[in-house]
Amino acid sequence: MRKLSLLLSSVVLVIGSLVIGFLAPVHAQETFLLADGSTIRVDGASNRSDWSVEATTFSGSFQVSEGVPLSGTMTIPVRDMKSGRSLIMDRLMHSAFEAEAHPDITFTLDSAAPGAEEGWWVMSGQLRMANGSQPVAVRLQQQGPAGRTIRYTGSHDLKMTDYGMTPPTAMFGSLHTQDEVTIHFDLLLASTCEGNCPSIGGSR
Repeated sequence: MRKLSLLLSSVVLVIGSLVIGFLAPVHAQETFLLADGSTIRVDGASNRSDWSVEATTFSGSFQVSEGVPLSGTMTIPVRDMKSGRSLIMDRLMHSAFEAEAHPDITFTLDSAAPGAEEGWWVMSGQLRMANGSQPVAVRLQQQGPAGRTIRYTGSHDLKMTDYGMTPPTAMFGSLHTQDEVTIHFDLLLASTCEGNCPSIGGSR
């Protein structure tokens, strides 16, 4: 009788563990790619006027769980960054980025943590461009999920000289740009999952 009681207790424990494991939420990771509609813009100023260049093509792949990018990379070809207004400005920026020697700007995501405000995240990683590489923490606001997509928007300030860049000048130095620039992100991530996909999750 004692052996039977112990056997029944063991069976109950095993079944209980299986039930708990089945009911516990599973935070599966899935791959998201940067989708059409994403934009990256760099704003700056000079002694004459403000200026902007925009990335027209870029790529990226991220591992996401419950709406949080856990890791990933993003690549921006320098020569695809254009002002849309001035070929001179485009050449100056490509020269400042040393596009021949360093054709790509890359960002490697290491981690994401909830921000102080609801729906905001602090995305930490390594930004590499021109001659430099610096750790950055970018504040992005999550919008969505909507269907199988998530959108992140935000901006980040940096100095070109921190990356070994020389702020562009023209007209024998009469035109010179400021060191500080602001990068604006509008990133649309689309899941590659097909069929029985896990829930993307909420904003936090």
